[in-house]
Amino acid sequence: MTKGLFVGLATLDVIQLVEKLPAENEKIRALDFAFAAGGPATNAAVAFAHGYSQLGQGLENSDDAVLVTRISNDRIGDLIREDLEKQHVCVKASALPGNTSSTVATILVTKSTGDRAVVSATDQRKIAPAVSAIAIEVEDFNIVETDGYETDLTLEVLKRAQNAGVTTVLDGGSVKSYTQELLPFIDVAIVSEPFAAGRSSSKLFDYLAKFGVKYSAITRGSKEILYSADGVTGTVKPRQTTAVDTLGAGDFFHGGFVKALGRQELTVDTFLDALSKASRIAALSIQSFGTRNWLEGN
Repeated sequence: MTKGLFVGLATLDVIQLVEKLPAENEKIRALDFAFAAGGPATNAAVAFAHGYSQLGQGLENSDDAVLVTRISNDRIGDLIREDLEKQHVCVKASALPGNTSSTVATILVTKSTGDRAVVSATDQRKIAPAVSAIAIEVEDFNIVETDGYETDLTLEVLKRAQNAGVTTVLDGGSVKSYTQELLPFIDVAIVSEPFAAGRSSSKLFDYLAKFGVKYSAITRGSKEILYSADGVTGTVKPRQTTAVDTLGAGDFFHGGFVKALGRQELTVDTFLDALSKASRIAALSIQSFGTRNWLEGN
């Protein structure tokens, strides 16, 4: 069993399926609803923990996922913990200070396209490193993935992982004020188009390489994935399928990538194989409403 350590944001996602987004002052009725723990690293951990019997290719078995995060000590926090327990993710969470609640994200998914609109408030708290990070033996894990949130926890874990020779993976949704602090401790950066911030793929890959990131990729939804693997560049065609709900697809791609890479040595071949397998897992995730229904039966 592969042991994966995930560090980052945990939210409560309230998801509603609608025919269309409401206009100003309009009230509409949802076709369906769900709620689940959310956040990039959180969803990645969920994808990593599950097995995918229908995909085969070494992805059949469940793996050991541990999430390092901060969760509030209130009913919102309880719902997050309850969902992650059902998904077999071990949570190492420190409490948020005072009466601060974990972020609640409201998501409207349009039925005809699977596209989503998200409303949430994310704050970057400057808090001393938490006991949950200090107590973890990072060297016991095969791979570490982070979305960069909870930055102090992330830096603590990444530094330990680098010292222990544990492969580290960054989920780069967008460039943030602390991104450059993290990059020197990253082996693999898988980023979105917004992260590129107008740079060409070659310029972005060169930028990442300056920090020592030799393996990087840009995900672009249903378009080809662009990659640079130890100086070799190219594209990977993502798995094509009909989208019912695209919420969390990028997160699940990252979880699938980490699961596929697992305990293997990071090479051009293992990197490309993991990208391909991650695409298959992401394709599964968009075939049903919500961020958990797709896991049933896998």
